[in-house]
Amino acid sequence: MPRFLIHGSNKPVGFPPGIKFFDLDRPSRCMYLLRSGRVQLANGRGAIVDFLTPGDFFGEKCLLGVRHQGQIATCRSPVKVHAFHKSELLDRMQHDRRFALHLLKSLALRLDRYEQALGDFVTERVERRLARLLSRLAPAKPASGWVRLEFSPTNSELARTIGTTRWQVSHYMRRFQQLGWLARRPAIWVYREGLTAFLESPRAAGSESF
Repeated sequence: MPRFLIHGSNKPVGFPPGIKFFDLDRPSRCMYLLRSGRVQLANGRGAIVDFLTPGDFFGEKCLLGVRHQGQIATCRSPVKVHAFHKSELLDRMQHDRRFALHLLKSLALRLDRYEQALGDFVTERVERRLARLLSRLAPAKPASGWVRLEFSPTNSELARTIGTTRWQVSHYMRRFQQLGWLARRPAIWVYREGLTAFLESPRAAGSESF
Protein backbone atom coordinates (compact mmCIF):
# COMPACT_ATOMS: atom_id res chain seq x y z
CA MET A 1 0.00 0.00 0.00
CA PRO A 2 1.51 3.38 -0.98
CA ARG A 3 2.25 5.84 1.79
CA PHE A 4 0.80 8.81 -0.05
CA LEU A 5 -2.47 9.38 -1.82
CA ILE A 6 -2.34 9.05 -5.61
CA HIS A 7 -3.56 12.38 -6.96
CA GLY A 8 -5.70 13.27 -9.90
CA SER A 9 -9.03 11.50 -9.37
CA ASN A 10 -12.18 13.20 -8.08
CA LYS A 11 -13.92 9.86 -7.55
CA PRO A 12 -14.35 8.78 -3.92
CA VAL A 13 -11.35 6.71 -2.89
CA GLY A 14 -10.81 4.74 0.31
CA PHE A 15 -7.59 4.55 2.33
CA PRO A 16 -6.52 2.79 5.55
CA PRO A 17 -5.18 4.42 8.73
CA GLY A 18 -1.65 5.80 8.54
CA ILE A 19 -1.72 7.00 4.93
CA LYS A 20 -0.47 10.56 4.47
CA PHE A 21 -2.20 12.78 1.93
CA PHE A 22 0.64 15.29 2.09
CA ASP A 23 3.51 16.30 4.36
CA LEU A 24 6.46 18.69 4.50
CA ASP A 25 8.36 16.88 1.75
CA ARG A 26 5.38 16.24 -0.51
CA PRO A 27 2.99 19.21 -0.36
CA SER A 28 -0.60 18.91 -1.45
CA ARG A 29 -1.41 19.24 -5.12
CA CYS A 30 -5.13 18.70 -4.53
CA MET A 31 -7.93 19.82 -2.27
CA TYR A 32 -9.84 17.04 -0.55
CA LEU A 33 -13.38 16.52 0.65
CA LEU A 34 -13.55 14.02 3.49
CA ARG A 35 -16.52 11.68 3.01
CA SER A 36 -15.97 9.30 5.92
CA GLY A 37 -13.44 8.65 8.67
CA ARG A 38 -11.02 10.94 10.50
CA VAL A 39 -8.02 12.93 9.24
CA GLN A 40 -5.46 14.58 11.49
CA LEU A 41 -3.74 17.84 10.54
CA ALA A 42 -0.38 18.69 12.11
CA ASN A 43 2.24 21.34 11.53
CA GLY A 44 5.93 20.90 10.88
CA ARG A 45 6.80 21.04 14.58
CA GLY A 46 4.54 18.13 15.51
CA ALA A 47 1.69 20.15 17.02
CA ILE A 48 -1.74 18.77 16.09
CA VAL A 49 -3.77 21.52 14.45
CA ASP A 50 -7.12 19.81 13.93
CA PHE A 51 -9.03 16.54 13.74
CA LEU A 52 -11.25 16.58 10.64
CA THR A 53 -14.64 14.92 10.31
CA PRO A 54 -16.79 13.96 7.29
CA GLY A 55 -17.80 17.02 5.29
CA ASP A 56 -14.54 18.88 5.96
CA PHE A 57 -12.32 20.12 3.15
CA PHE A 58 -8.55 20.17 3.53
CA GLY A 59 -5.42 20.71 1.42
CA GLU A 60 -6.52 24.25 0.56
CA LYS A 61 -2.92 25.48 0.68
CA CYS A 62 -2.44 23.95 -2.76
CA LEU A 63 -4.14 27.16 -3.98
CA LEU A 64 -1.28 29.24 -2.52
CA GLY A 65 1.65 27.44 -4.09
CA VAL A 66 4.36 25.19 -2.68
CA ARG A 67 6.10 27.93 -0.65
CA HIS A 68 3.02 28.39 1.54
CA GLN A 69 2.55 24.73 2.43
CA GLY A 70 3.71 23.17 5.66
CA GLN A 71 1.08 20.81 7.03
CA ILE A 72 0.85 17.04 7.43
CA ALA A 73 -2.49 15.29 6.81
CA THR A 74 -2.75 11.70 8.07
CA CYS A 75 -5.59 9.17 8.07
CA ARG A 76 -6.57 8.37 11.66
CA SER A 77 -9.09 5.73 10.57
CA PRO A 78 -10.26 4.18 7.30
CA VAL A 79 -11.33 7.14 5.17
CA LYS A 80 -12.99 7.98 1.88
CA VAL A 81 -12.23 11.23 0.08
CA HIS A 82 -12.87 13.14 -3.11
CA ALA A 83 -9.73 14.77 -4.56
CA PHE A 84 -9.90 17.93 -6.71
CA HIS A 85 -7.08 19.51 -8.66
CA LYS A 86 -7.19 23.31 -8.69
CA SER A 87 -8.78 23.51 -12.15
CA GLU A 88 -11.38 20.87 -11.23
CA LEU A 89 -12.20 22.66 -7.99
CA LEU A 90 -12.68 26.04 -9.65
CA ASP A 91 -14.84 24.49 -12.37
CA ARG A 92 -17.01 22.70 -9.81
CA MET A 93 -17.45 25.88 -7.75
CA GLN A 94 -18.42 27.86 -10.84
CA HIS A 95 -21.12 25.39 -11.88
CA ASP A 96 -22.37 24.14 -8.49
CA ARG A 97 -23.35 26.85 -6.03
CA ARG A 98 -24.29 24.35 -3.32
CA PHE A 99 -20.85 22.78 -3.54
CA ALA A 100 -19.20 26.22 -3.41
CA LEU A 101 -21.25 27.19 -0.35
CA HIS A 102 -20.40 23.93 1.40
CA LEU A 103 -16.69 24.45 0.74
CA LEU A 104 -16.76 28.02 2.05
CA LYS A 105 -18.75 27.02 5.15
CA SER A 106 -16.33 24.18 5.86
CA LEU A 107 -13.32 26.49 5.70
CA ALA A 108 -15.12 29.14 7.76
CA LEU A 109 -15.92 26.58 10.47
CA ARG A 110 -12.29 25.46 10.57
CA LEU A 111 -11.18 29.08 10.88
CA ASP A 112 -13.64 29.52 13.75
CA ARG A 113 -12.19 26.44 15.51
CA TYR A 114 -8.68 27.81 15.08
CA GLU A 115 -9.71 31.19 16.51
CA GLN A 116 -11.31 29.48 19.51
CA ALA A 117 -8.21 27.34 20.07
CA LEU A 118 -5.96 30.41 19.86
CA GLY A 119 -8.17 32.21 22.37
CA ASP A 120 -8.00 29.20 24.69
CA PHE A 121 -4.19 29.21 24.57
CA VAL A 122 -4.18 32.87 25.62
CA THR A 123 -6.92 32.86 28.27
CA GLU A 124 -7.54 29.29 29.53
CA ARG A 125 -5.56 26.99 31.80
CA VAL A 126 -4.49 23.52 30.74
CA GLU A 127 -7.28 21.70 32.58
CA ARG A 128 -9.98 23.73 30.87
CA ARG A 129 -8.29 23.52 27.45
CA LEU A 130 -8.33 19.73 27.76
CA ALA A 131 -12.01 19.65 28.77
CA ARG A 132 -12.95 21.92 25.87
CA LEU A 133 -11.07 19.66 23.44
CA LEU A 134 -12.91 16.59 24.75
CA SER A 135 -16.17 18.47 24.28
CA ARG A 136 -15.28 19.28 20.65
CA LEU A 137 -14.42 15.64 19.96
CA ALA A 138 -17.73 14.37 21.36
CA PRO A 139 -20.46 13.60 18.79
CA ALA A 140 -23.32 16.05 18.38
CA LYS A 141 -25.88 13.35 19.19
CA PRO A 142 -27.07 12.14 21.61
CA ALA A 143 -27.17 15.48 23.40
CA SER A 144 -27.26 13.99 26.90
CA GLY A 145 -25.95 11.09 28.95
CA TRP A 146 -22.78 9.11 28.28
CA VAL A 147 -21.34 9.49 24.77
CA ARG A 148 -18.26 7.93 23.24
CA LEU A 149 -15.79 10.19 21.50
CA GLU A 150 -15.88 9.60 17.76
CA PHE A 151 -12.28 8.49 18.12
CA SER A 152 -9.98 8.40 21.14
CA PRO A 153 -6.67 10.27 20.84
CA THR A 154 -3.78 9.12 23.01
CA ASN A 155 -2.61 11.26 25.91
CA SER A 156 0.38 12.26 23.79
CA GLU A 157 -1.88 13.41 20.95
CA LEU A 158 -4.10 15.33 23.36
CA ALA A 159 -1.00 17.03 24.75
CA ARG A 160 0.22 17.98 21.26
CA THR A 161 -3.19 19.49 20.51
CA ILE A 162 -3.55 21.70 23.59
CA GLY A 163 0.13 22.58 24.02
CA THR A 164 1.14 20.78 27.20
CA THR A 165 2.90 17.62 28.37
CA ARG A 166 1.62 14.05 28.35
CA TRP A 167 2.11 13.96 32.13
CA GLN A 168 -0.26 16.89 32.62
CA VAL A 169 -2.86 15.29 30.35
CA SER A 170 -2.63 12.03 32.32
CA HIS A 171 -3.05 13.96 35.57
CA TYR A 172 -6.16 15.80 34.43
CA MET A 173 -7.70 12.77 32.74
CA ARG A 174 -7.47 10.94 36.07
CA ARG A 175 -9.02 13.98 37.76
CA PHE A 176 -11.90 14.00 35.28
CA GLN A 177 -12.51 10.31 36.01
CA GLN A 178 -12.59 11.06 39.73
CA LEU A 179 -15.13 13.82 39.09
CA GLY A 180 -17.33 11.20 37.43
CA TRP A 181 -17.79 12.58 33.92
CA LEU A 182 -15.02 10.74 32.03
CA ALA A 183 -14.40 7.01 31.53
CA ARG A 184 -12.11 4.77 29.46
CA ARG A 185 -13.80 1.56 28.24
CA PRO A 186 -11.09 1.50 26.63
CA ALA A 187 -12.37 4.23 24.29
CA ILE A 188 -12.91 7.65 25.88
CA TRP A 189 -16.45 8.35 27.07
CA VAL A 190 -17.78 11.58 28.58
CA TYR A 191 -20.94 12.22 30.54
CA ARG A 192 -22.41 15.19 28.70
CA GLU A 193 -24.08 16.89 31.66
CA GLY A 194 -21.01 16.47 33.86
CA LEU A 195 -18.68 17.88 31.22
CA THR A 196 -20.99 20.85 30.61
CA ALA A 197 -21.25 21.56 34.34
CA PHE A 198 -17.46 21.40 34.64
CA LEU A 199 -16.92 23.88 31.80
CA GLU A 200 -19.53 26.26 33.21
CA SER A 201 -18.13 26.07 36.74
CA PRO A 202 -16.23 29.19 37.93
CA ARG A 203 -13.92 26.84 39.85
CA ALA A 204 -12.94 25.09 36.61
CA ALA A 205 -12.19 28.43 34.97
CA GLY A 206 -9.84 29.29 37.79
CA SER A 207 -8.34 25.85 38.43
CA GLU A 208 -4.66 25.70 39.18
CA SER A 209 -2.33 24.63 36.39
CA PHE A 210 1.17 23.26 36.80
